[in-house]
Amino acid sequence: MNMQRLRISRGLSQEHVTYEAGLSRYTYQKFEKGESMPGTPANPSLRNIMAIAQVLGVTLDELLLSPWPGLHARQIIHSPNG
Repeated sequence: MNMQRLRISRGLSQEHVTYEAGLSRYTYQKFEKGESMPGTPANPSLRNIMAIAQVLGVTLDELLLSPWPGLHARQIIHSPNG
């Protein structure tokens, strides 16, 4: 995800984003790192992604990396912007 780059470019702290999005700082830090446990990709809920996007003032496409990973192994889905 592009969360850290977007957050920094807007001059926002992790604390501000987590408070406004209703997340714990620990959870948000894991999302910024892109993993839920070492070696395991992050899997945030749609609610969490939408809350972060709203706080950062971006669309979901801007928040998520492109190309999107597919639901099936080795499948890649290209977003409209990518």
